Amino acid sequence: MRISYAWLREFLGELPPPAELANRLTMAGIEVEASEAVGGAFSQVVVGRIEAIAPHPAGDRLTVCRVTVGREPLTIVCGARNVREGDWVPVALPGATLPGGRRIEAVSVQGQLSQGMLCSERELGLGPDAEGILILPGPLPLGRPLQAALSLDDHLLEVAVTPNRGDCLSHLRVAREVAALTGRRLTLPRRAPRESGEAVGRVAAVQIADPDLCPRYVARVIRGVRIGPSPFWLRRRLEACGLRPINNVVDATNYVMLEVGQPLHAFDLSLLKERRIVVRRARAGEHLITLDGVSRPLDPAMLVIADAADPVAVAGVMGGAATEVRPMTTDLLLESATFDPLGVRRTARALGLSSEASYRFERGVDPEGPAAAADRVSRLIQETAGGAVAPGLLDVHPGRSAPRRLTLRLTRAAAVLGAPVEEAAATGILRGLGFAVRRGRGKALGLTVPSWRSDVTREIDCIEEIARVQGFEKIPATLPGGRAVVPRHLPAQQLEGLVRRLLVAAGYQETVNLSFTREEAFDTFALPPGHPLREAVRIRNPLGGGETLLRTFLLPALLQDLLTNERRGIRSAWLFEIANVYHPVPGERLPREVGRLAGAAMGARGPVHWSGEAGRADFFDAKGTLEVLGRVLGLPLEFRGGGEAPYLHPGRQVAVVAGGEAVGVVGEVHPEVRARLGLAGVPVAFEVDLDRLLAHAPPVAQVRPLPRFPAVSRDVAVLVAADLPAARVRAVIEAAGGDWVEAVTLFDLYEGEGIPAGHRSLAFSVAYRAPDRTLTDAEVNAAHAVILARLQAELGATIR
Repeated sequence: MRISYAWLREFLGELPPPAELANRLTMAGIEVEASEAVGGAFSQVVVGRIEAIAPHPAGDRLTVCRVTVGREPLTIVCGARNVREGDWVPVALPGATLPGGRRIEAVSVQGQLSQGMLCSERELGLGPDAEGILILPGPLPLGRPLQAALSLDDHLLEVAVTPNRGDCLSHLRVAREVAALTGRRLTLPRRAPRESGEAVGRVAAVQIADPDLCPRYVARVIRGVRIGPSPFWLRRRLEACGLRPINNVVDATNYVMLEVGQPLHAFDLSLLKERRIVVRRARAGEHLITLDGVSRPLDPAMLVIADAADPVAVAGVMGGAATEVRPMTTDLLLESATFDPLGVRRTARALGLSSEASYRFERGVDPEGPAAAADRVSRLIQETAGGAVAPGLLDVHPGRSAPRRLTLRLTRAAAVLGAPVEEAAATGILRGLGFAVRRGRGKALGLTVPSWRSDVTREIDCIEEIARVQGFEKIPATLPGGRAVVPRHLPAQQLEGLVRRLLVAAGYQETVNLSFTREEAFDTFALPPGHPLREAVRIRNPLGGGETLLRTFLLPALLQDLLTNERRGIRSAWLFEIANVYHPVPGERLPREVGRLAGAAMGARGPVHWSGEAGRADFFDAKGTLEVLGRVLGLPLEFRGGGEAPYLHPGRQVAVVAGGEAVGVVGEVHPEVRARLGLAGVPVAFEVDLDRLLAHAPPVAQVRPLPRFPAVSRDVAVLVAADLPAARVRAVIEAAGGDWVEAVTLFDLYEGEGIPAGHRSLAFSVAYRAPDRTLTDAEVNAAHAVILARLQAELGATIR
């Protein structure tokens, strides 16, 4: 936001120098990113008045003007046709320098001495108009340098307005901040127009059909205006602030928006059907050609301004071309309204259309400002375009809300700031910022928050206002009192941190995704109708972009992260996320939150190395990650076939089981899901219910002492049914071997020649160890024989 230093002076009078003012604003939280000096790039150009005009003796469409600049009149030859006797004009005196280095001297023009030059906008570098002489708004001091007379010497402050301070998107609110910082008195602009003619209620009508999206709509009517260029001072000020002048009516609405922060719009009243405004949602199939000439499709989620039949503007974003102000326009309806910030933001994003108005509405405008802004712009249009303002205004205000009231305890303010806060100082600061202040009980102040400060909602916000105006740098340094308390994490938080560190050590990178998802994600991930993961919480006020649900599982976002990396040339990525998912609870207002852990890996296991390829991520990488996780948590995990996740390959997924309870799934992403996402790589993934997983972890880690005696190994090879999980065979070996069995490792799996159909051979290495002695061969052989017998009896295995 560009803030004009000269404009601030109109509100406040004398001010600190621009550099000092910029620093004070920045220290008070209104960051000034840059300050630029601007002005006329010319010298010895002064204000003059044309006293007489006569034809040039030589003819040729030239005139001879007698011009006074406060001393002896000058004779100046002029070829422009727009000058009249009595006009106030810029006069370049002999010796003057104009932009581009052009120097003016007294010269003879067709035998007539010309003692200077009358200048156009373009010759002075003040605008594009070169057709005629720049006519100044008189009266002005004769002979005064033009820079001073027109306030051309200015400083523009580039202010970075944070989203919570939308009120500072105007000169008036920044001026109020400066008034509080400097103690200056704020002078408000004159705004009451002269009213005449038929009452506004007999000329036009306003109806609000959706008060949730439009809490207030104010309209004024002006009849008999004359459309034309704006006066120079107004055009100059708009250009300095980055806006393009259009005509005297549109420029007036933009000027008042920059002045008080309220976006405004002018309709040609004669083009509004039935001279009626209806604020409603768009209807399916409606289109609107906006002021930029683009036909834009509308949908029922968008708020529009309509007449009795059709949309004429996108509410809070941009007007329509059909009712814009044109050169032949004589009657106006002026709009000054408040719109729901989220609604404006969603509409602007959906249309891909942003404007100065939408920028302000998205951050919130003063709900009590529309009427004053309508009065102010009506007066300015009267001054620049003439016309009669209809008595009264149409003010439809269904969304009226009570002022926000707070209590400020001075003792609390002193405790927060570490320094005493005097009642008089606090009262002066807050009143200077627009708060209404009254004495409360004890050392407390009762406050009424100004309507334009939507960011002030709590006592601590008021304390911050006092601190920033007094100066954060003036708060004395003090040592904090009391004892430092070292925060302690809950056991579940400690375990979650352990999981996070383990995955990072295993080569994964943590991601943080939004908790929102699209409804189409359920189809992309092949969830059938009625699937539990389709039962999602719908968001009442989504941010836009189609993400209207709270997510029920994490993998869609992780796979989208893989796709984003792949499109940017990163084809190997190992990612994980720990976050909550949400499930609706019948009869409850709030959903059930479940902590989950998900991981997805794709591409090479490591960087390229001269010794050979590192291999690609596969099912066993994801499964191994969970196995290591289980060991670290002291929780043996089982992996059982028959996983039912529709988004994973049906033959390459297993269920993750902890303590006899299924807590998740791991496998390769289904080829059809990959195709729908557009993934070229083959990712493997896992997702587990972290809350249930950690609930099975033992509260105290179980460890064994370091072994003092050697282990003895025996191998066992068995022929079993092909569909019998190896984990089931391992479980029988561990149970039959008792405490002496230290480890059971599958080291061979064979199917093929010599093996009956429907069977496979599994070979395990069994390590035996006793904690108090070296086992003898006889003891090991006896234990091994028990294992073999149990395998045959329980599983029907054939010992090979």
